[in-house]
Amino acid sequence: MPVKKRRTVKKTVSFSDDNTFATKSSKKKHIDHDSPPVYVRKTISTIPAHLPALLFYYLYTTESYNTWKLLHLVIPLQVFYLVFQFNKAAVYGNKRLKINVTLVLLSLIAAFLLSLPTMLIIILFGAPSIQKLKETWLLSLHCCYLAYPVVYQVFNCDFKVGLWKRYFILIAVGAWSSCVVIPLDWDRDWQEWPIPIVVGAYLGAFFGYGFGSYI
Repeated sequence: MPVKKRRTVKKTVSFSDDNTFATKSSKKKHIDHDSPPVYVRKTISTIPAHLPALLFYYLYTTESYNTWKLLHLVIPLQVFYLVFQFNKAAVYGNKRLKINVTLVLLSLIAAFLLSLPTMLIIILFGAPSIQKLKETWLLSLHCCYLAYPVVYQVFNCDFKVGLWKRYFILIAVGAWSSCVVIPLDWDRDWQEWPIPIVVGAYLGAFFGYGFGSYI
């Protein structure tokens, strides 16, 4: 009687349980790490209460609308706002972002450097180029440091600019729309360049940071 040959079973060794991994992965929510979600949580903590307070100080307290003094006040307050308010509401890759001290300092430098191309753009839109170049550059500094929290987030979110464009745009729209009061013959001190544009930029920043997450 012939003896049946046993089938040889081919054995393989694997250091990873693919089936288990696939099962566990399917239960998890899919995250696209190439383009992770970036958003700002809808919360009242993003409202920059310091900006209208600074405007009140600028318009009703300082002598001759001291725009330089206003700049010295807004820079540290914007850093404080970024660290303790805005950054805590930012989400990147389904994780809340931790503050990066090195990026905080680099973003301050970047905001200063961005004031030069910003000044050129403002001049192209019709700002005084020679007579009041110092005032125009001062305006660009205000715009850039108003955008400072967003500049930081662009660096911190691997240059995912899409979400953050609305904040830049709202600051620019606020500054541009305030130009309408300059040619009016009211003969008011606050109509001098660049006071109305500074006020408009602050109002645009306030609206952007406070309600940008709802847009």
